[in-house]
Amino acid sequence: MIETINEAIEVVSVFTDGKMQPLRFKWKGNVVKVKRITGGWIKNEGEAKVYYYSILGENSDYFEICYDSRTLRWTLCRVFLEG
Repeated sequence: MIETINEAIEVVSVFTDGKMQPLRFKWKGNVVKVKRITGGWIKNEGEAKVYYYSILGENSDYFEICYDSRTLRWTLCRVFLEG
């Protein structure tokens, strides 16, 4: 089941070859480790860019997170929880 969340989250990420790569994030007091980034896209909002990532967590759940370059904040947009 896909659920829209839109909650602020804390993310640990690295920059590799000029690209941002999320490694893990904290949601509801739990750390979700990124097993694989399954997709990524950029949405232009005026002069700012919002960077979206589709992520497979180590627990086999899927997440969509985004980074807003205006506010410098990460958001958990949607989740698809297995089981």
